[in-house]
Amino acid sequence: MGKGRRSVAVIGGGAGGLCAAIAAAEVGAQVTVYERSNRVGKKLLKTGNGRCNLSHDPVTPEDYNRPDFVESVLSRWDNAALLDFFRSLGLYTVKDGEGRCYPLSDTASSVLDVLRLRCQALGVEEQCSMELRSLGQRRGRWVLRFTEGQEAECDRVIVAGGGGTALLKEAGHRMVPFSPILCPLKTDTAPIRGLSGLRCRCRVTLLRDGRRIYAESGEILFRDYGVSGIVILNLSRLARKGDVLSVNLLPDWDEAQIQAMLAERKGRGSEMFTGVFHRRIGEAILRNAGSEDSAALYAAVTALRLRVEDTADAANAQVTRGGAAVDEFDSATLESRLRQGLYCIGEALDIDGKCGGYNLHWAFASGLTAGRSAAND
Repeated sequence: MGKGRRSVAVIGGGAGGLCAAIAAAEVGAQVTVYERSNRVGKKLLKTGNGRCNLSHDPVTPEDYNRPDFVESVLSRWDNAALLDFFRSLGLYTVKDGEGRCYPLSDTASSVLDVLRLRCQALGVEEQCSMELRSLGQRRGRWVLRFTEGQEAECDRVIVAGGGGTALLKEAGHRMVPFSPILCPLKTDTAPIRGLSGLRCRCRVTLLRDGRRIYAESGEILFRDYGVSGIVILNLSRLARKGDVLSVNLLPDWDEAQIQAMLAERKGRGSEMFTGVFHRRIGEAILRNAGSEDSAALYAAVTALRLRVEDTADAANAQVTRGGAAVDEFDSATLESRLRQGLYCIGEALDIDGKCGGYNLHWAFASGLTAGRSAAND
């Protein structure tokens, strides 16, 4: 990696890794990105269904599972700062009504393109199809050994996801077991029989032993195995088997409005909810109520109960919880407290956020933080 300039190796050429490479190179480091696939940024191209929901306005520490740890990074890289960074690369962005931020082009490839162009302008070297086998030290420098027998040395190492978690364990770090989150939930299906494929704006409350754990309003999607949608993905970060989802199908109506509607329509039988809900949802409400008693109908509309059985389609979860324990890293620099010159970012750390751009924001922000720290410290 040459002499005279600090050399930084970035393990993983994803969203965070490319930002780390840019940040380190901008302050004079000689940077090489090692990516095990045949090109960098493949996963980035798939984010947001190919649109790349790259941040959220606002983004706060409370949107993550370790708010105290992420606070330092987010204080420097909030939504405005991150969008300014991308604007400096030539990327224009837009924000939807929910605060989700996307590239103006509405395509993830624009985000990857500006990151790669900046890396090229800074002289960052890309080494693809390079899977790291082990990470060690020799005479005060880091030694990288790859599966095909190649070897490289550097002054600093930034682990940016991918196979990096195994490397961190070998380096002595405690690992939090992995589990899929931001995924649909399997529930008992009797209350929602016949609703698969329908969407409905609801307010969903997660209950555990009768206690309220979390609540959020938004659109849910009924599936033949349970429920999905952004609200459910966010709930999946907290849900456990045996918890109960209480679903209010009219979240924007108060009790008086709902009771008045029920009283007005009493005696209409199967047509009671025509004009209020999709026909199949109305049929399910009547079936769950068991009668036209106003109390039973009110409960069926405002507190549809679904017991959580498990996560669904875990292999395709948007995020995996787990990774290196954060108490072994400096929250300001993301450097290991156990091994000097070793940094960790993105999903390689036990950090996860809500659905809606929070996890990609963390990848970018942590990469920029670690890259600058590795080059300067």
